[in-house]
Amino acid sequence: MERDPLRIPRSLLDRSRRLRLPDPIMPLPRWRVSGRLRDLALGLTILVIGPAAAVTLAGGAVAGAAGTPASVPVLTVPAVHISGLSSAYLDVSAGLPQSENPVSTPLPQVMLPTPVPAAATVPAVTYPPGSVEAIITAAADAAGVDPAWMISTASCESGLRPDAYNPAGPYEGLFQFLPSTFAAHGGTDIWDPVQQSQIAASMFAGGDSSAWPVCSRR
Repeated sequence: MERDPLRIPRSLLDRSRRLRLPDPIMPLPRWRVSGRLRDLALGLTILVIGPAAAVTLAGGAVAGAAGTPASVPVLTVPAVHISGLSSAYLDVSAGLPQSENPVSTPLPQVMLPTPVPAAATVPAVTYPPGSVEAIITAAADAAGVDPAWMISTASCESGLRPDAYNPAGPYEGLFQFLPSTFAAHGGTDIWDPVQQSQIAASMFAGGDSSAWPVCSRR
């Protein structure tokens, strides 16, 4: 009878049965952690990880603003819901002083000085007595206007002085024209009594005596 080469001898089998191998996995001791201690540990972990993540992200933002490319790690924190966890462990602002009813301080107002218009340069020209009335009369006759009406208006406005000046307007000259009004009617020299009289006479003839609402009243 031939012997099977794959057959294990009986003596070896009996010896393996008598050997007792140890358990492959040793049982680990079980620790019981109270819920309050677990909450405290989780709160401390959040307090440590939170500022570190904020500093890392802020450093990457500053480097990017300065023009230097920075690799900012992305910290992904999974949402964890633990029942019975006290909110006092997660409130990082607890215990910090808080201001009530913050009041913003208004900025001081700076008052700029009001610009003062430059005074007009009044020419020192002297007219003989009666010459101003003669100038007004000639302009009134040419426009078909009553000379006495225009003379009384000029006397009320300037006292028959071609160099009269009122800074309120400013109003200038014999009939106290505004520079803009005088230029709009073709005037070139506001201190010239002849131009003043001619422009005033044309306005009186055209029904614009209301430009002198007080002094042109009869």
